[in-house]
Amino acid sequence: MKVFVYGSLCKNQENHYYMKEATLLSEQAFVKGTLYTGHSYYPLLLKDAQEITYGELYDIPSSLLEELDELEGYSKETEDPYFVRETCEVSTPDGVKEAFVYYWPREAQGEVVHNHDWKVHRYIQSDHLYYFAYGSCMDNSRLCDHGVDHLFTTIKGKGKLSDYRLAFSTHFEDGSRADIIEDPGAHVEGVVYEVGKEAREYLYQREGVETKVYRPTIVHVEGDDGITFQALSFTVIEKRAEIAPPFHYAEEIHRGGSKYLSENYMKSIEYKFLEEWKVPEFRAYLQRKGWKE
Repeated sequence: MKVFVYGSLCKNQENHYYMKEATLLSEQAFVKGTLYTGHSYYPLLLKDAQEITYGELYDIPSSLLEELDELEGYSKETEDPYFVRETCEVSTPDGVKEAFVYYWPREAQGEVVHNHDWKVHRYIQSDHLYYFAYGSCMDNSRLCDHGVDHLFTTIKGKGKLSDYRLAFSTHFEDGSRADIIEDPGAHVEGVVYEVGKEAREYLYQREGVETKVYRPTIVHVEGDDGITFQALSFTVIEKRAEIAPPFHYAEEIHRGGSKYLSENYMKSIEYKFLEEWKVPEFRAYLQRKGWKE
């Protein structure tokens, strides 16, 4: 059976240890509903057909459902349970699934969670956090142009994001931009920065968070030292069929990534731009850098 979790049961949250025998199906899942901060360390999900709340989808053993019911204060025999458990449709990169979810059955408490993602809400409370850049933010040329390069000087190094692939799924007038999409067995390499609040605010503006182009998300990245840690990143909201990026964007990705990413991964990027997308001018750019076929 499947369950959608959105608060304290998610990764790196207080009650995630309950999920030790569960199998993660998607950490980029979402349901219809509005998320509120509530009055404690866990949020409250209220039904709302007009809004979306992000969380994680798990396959769980039947014995775990009883434990979760107890945790959420739910019982079929109780007329007024703390939370109510119902089935709902859960959207994932692998399609729509049916799963249990725990709703708050009373009036909302607290404030609406910005971007409807509890993990992001909790993580960005810190004055300093890790940011995983996989696209043009790996290159500091635009950071310099925008006068914010001083906010991105603390670089942890290369990060590896497992079970995701690099995609180009949002469209602009001149071509696509990069995205990360869940894909078991694949991986994305990127640059990990340690940043503060001012850098995060710049990234929210640059990535079009308020205009709903990208949304912030929390991913789990492996560093050069083999240690996995959580980091802020961004993913496209309305994913479309992939198309080629423009040359200037491909150049930024290549120029930034070549300083930190592995040789094999850089070769895969070059192949994608040369052979899959056939980005104009990209071959000439590589040749100017001394690349030989």
